[in-house]
Amino acid sequence: MTGSASYQQFKDLFQSLYGELCNYAYSFLMDDAAAEDVVQETFIKLWEKHPEMINIPSINAYLFRAVRNNSISALRKINTTATATKAISYTLPIETAPDAFSKEELTPYYEQFLYEAIASLPPQCREVFTCCKLKGMSQQQTAAQLGLSVKTVENYMGRALKLLRKYLKACGFPTGLLLLIKMLYY
Repeated sequence: MTGSASYQQFKDLFQSLYGELCNYAYSFLMDDAAAEDVVQETFIKLWEKHPEMINIPSINAYLFRAVRNNSISALRKINTTATATKAISYTLPIETAPDAFSKEELTPYYEQFLYEAIASLPPQCREVFTCCKLKGMSQQQTAAQLGLSVKTVENYMGRALKLLRKYLKACGFPTGLLLLIKMLYY
């Protein structure tokens, strides 16, 4: 295997582009180790899945595009992990593991997070959500109080729940947390 012509071409390609591709990946990731990992993974995938591509004339363009795409994927993974860590550290004291808390101890943290999530809603959605969920008003009562139709209140509630799920997901919480919050408070 190591003496075959395709292996030698692959080795030459790797040696000629490795440094340049690492610099390119670094321009996205700003981390030497992560950039090297992305480039190495790209070459591994090339060798495992498409060894016949080593001979094509546009292989350099392909590799740069693949490194770019893999760098962006790595950034997404890093950002998701960082957001989840931030959300957990934001809602819970750092010195305690999440499993050590009882429902009563977690309630203030989830309440704070819930109110901040609600505060991120657009004004009309926030007002409708507050009336329906926090004040316990029916959709008909909310519509009458705010001078809206019941259908408009339903639409705002649907939009508010969708935006809250999106907010929770962006912060690294599972969307099932909405169900948990609903069970805790309503």
